[in-house]
Amino acid sequence: MTSMTQARKAGQMKRITSYQALWRPQDNRGHFWFTYFDGEKARTIDLDAESFRTMLKVLDTDKPIFGDHTTSAIAVHSQPNEIKVGAWA
Repeated sequence: MTSMTQARKAGQMKRITSYQALWRPQDNRGHFWFTYFDGEKARTIDLDAESFRTMLKVLDTDKPIFGDHTTSAIAVHSQPNEIKVGAWA
C-alpha cells in the first residue's frame, strides 16, 4: 500500500479507469481490483454473491465510474444534457 493510499480516507471516491473482477466459487465470495486515473491499483473488500453481481451491473457502463476500494463503493456519473423527453418536454 502506498503512502498515498494510506493517506486517503474512506468515502473518498476517485475515477476508475479499469477494473478486474475475481470470483471464488469455493468461498462464494469475490473482489475487484480498481485502477484509478492516477495509476494507483487497489483491491476492494470481499463481497458476497449479490453485492458482487450488483457491482458488475454498475461497472458495465461507458459513463465515468468513480469508486472507493476501502468501502467497495462505486458511483456512475452522467453529464447533464439538454435533451428533454416525456409529456412535460
